[in-house]
Amino acid sequence: MDYNVTPTPKFLEDVDYYKHKKHYKKIDDDVSDIVKNLEKGNLLGDIITELKLPDEEDVYKVRSVNSSTNVGKSNGFRIIYYVIKNESEIFLLTIYSKKDQEDIPIKDIKAIIRKYCIF
Repeated sequence: MDYNVTPTPKFLEDVDYYKHKKHYKKIDDDVSDIVKNLEKGNLLGDIITELKLPDEEDVYKVRSVNSSTNVGKSNGFRIIYYVIKNESEIFLLTIYSKKDQEDIPIKDIKAIIRKYCIF
């Protein structure tokens, strides 16, 4: 099953931050590999179970390499995305560098979903 993958304004803002402020010029390529897999329905990463969403909805955290720093996936990017399975929709919520922060709080993920994904 193919999915429609939509970056939220928050995700685009985060990518822009890393591209221009941190000078991670290869971030678009790093993200595009993940997006191609998601579009094909390959739900990568681990489900964030603490969100307690309805049955057809999940939020995942997937590790991505940061090609600009050559540190591999363990110290690369984390991409958080929201899946609505019965609508074949994926929303890219946020991206962050493992070097900048360890995790994103659950309340912040909920706030991004409420702001950009609830219609």
